[in-house]
Amino acid sequence: MSRGRREVRLTRHAAERAYGFDLSPVDLEKIIADGQRIVEGERKARYVLKMKEGVFVAVCEESAERVDVITITKGKGGGKRDG
Repeated sequence: MSRGRREVRLTRHAAERAYGFDLSPVDLEKIIADGQRIVEGERKARYVLKMKEGVFVAVCEESAERVDVITITKGKGGGKRDG
């Protein structure tokens, strides 16, 4: 099963976070498709991807048909830091 081919849905919270980080839908799909997958349970995983803007982490709930993005965080690294 290819991660990149599943439907990606965002919760309202995740959409607000993505907007706040100025992430496009293409950026979000790239995090899921190309990011390092860290399993956190039977249906939960984190996807971590270092981009020029920083390190982004998408916390997701997964099923065979889709990936539901619960929240998005920004870590240290990549581009210049905020603040």
